[in-house]
Amino acid sequence: MKSMARVVSSNNLKAAAENEGQALLITKTKSAEAEGNAIKISAEAEKQAAQLRGQGVALFREEVARGMASAAKEMEDAKLDASFILFSMWTESIKHFAEQGKGNTIFLDGSVDNMQRTMHELMSVTGSKK
Repeated sequence: MKSMARVVSSNNLKAAAENEGQALLITKTKSAEAEGNAIKISAEAEKQAAQLRGQGVALFREEVARGMASAAKEMEDAKLDASFILFSMWTESIKHFAEQGKGNTIFLDGSVDNMQRTMHELMSVTGSKK
């Protein structure tokens, strides 16, 4: 009787160990699957966010181009030199550098001759003839 009881007990312990091992395997497998799904979801969300940021930048550039074209047309209609827009953008950029700069140094030559040279260089980039 005792011997049979030990055999039954041993078989029960063996079955319990197998069940615990299978439960642990299932738990680890499900955990790995969940982690993989979380990574996949996160990567998909980052991809979509990057796509939306890119679309936002593209829309911003389109609006800037429309605004500049409209401003150039108004300048032309008023018989004013459209290169003033470039000068205005240049001065706004300098203002931004001065306000937002953190210890950077910008060397500017404020002479009229060099400003005119800079304006000619800017116009040659944009294709203007003045």
